[in-house]
Amino acid sequence: MPAQPLSPEQLAEAANLKDLFKEWQRSRKESGLPSSQEAAADLLGFGQSALAQYLNGRIPLNVDAGAKFAVLLGVGLSDFSPSLSDQALRVAGAVAITDDDDHAPPSVAIQMVTIEVQAGIDRFVAEPIDDGGSKHHVPRQWLEENDLYPNALVAVKVKGDSMQPLMYEGDIAVVNTADKVRKNGGVFAMNYEGQAVIKRLLYERRDWFLASDNPEFKPVPCRGSDCIVIGRVVHFTPKNFRDRL
Repeated sequence: MPAQPLSPEQLAEAANLKDLFKEWQRSRKESGLPSSQEAAADLLGFGQSALAQYLNGRIPLNVDAGAKFAVLLGVGLSDFSPSLSDQALRVAGAVAITDDDDHAPPSVAIQMVTIEVQAGIDRFVAEPIDDGGSKHHVPRQWLEENDLYPNALVAVKVKGDSMQPLMYEGDIAVVNTADKVRKNGGVFAMNYEGQAVIKRLLYERRDWFLASDNPEFKPVPCRGSDCIVIGRVVHFTPKNFRDRL
């Protein structure tokens, strides 16, 4: 039996996705990184045929595929499919949506992880921290106000003192892995020469640099496959109050 044609809404969402995918390809080419559909399919974890059918509106997107596209493209799920974004929040139960805010949970649990990367590889592995404090809670209202997709967020412990006085070692940073678009002055988790670091991105003299808030650390060039965005830091919780009060 032939598949039913997509609805006008689904076709519009596929078109939005295709536009974002083309932008991703252009950005990858400019950075000297693989940008073909084959490379994207490898990162997404499904075949090129399925990728092409999603982009061309031959088969409908689902929550799982949509979430993978959002992470790959560095966008929110709602940027190309508001309906799937709403469905994902409801089905995953990450943010309980009720008619009565008094019955909705005040916070949402985010997985605490360590981030493992390899030099030159535009992928990372988020290893859950296996201890009693493996979850970090953030305000539900903050998530909703900022249109953040909880399943794209991970929480990591800050290491070192390069980002003082903004963040100290032991603080917890929440990283939005769906936001990989470089922004001048933004704080990002980065794969820098095979090391996962948290730095501020600066655009100066037609070039990108990784900068530290601690003036003892000098900015370093951020170029090509040696410097890859993991995600933007969207929230942090101070845990180490030493020297702050």
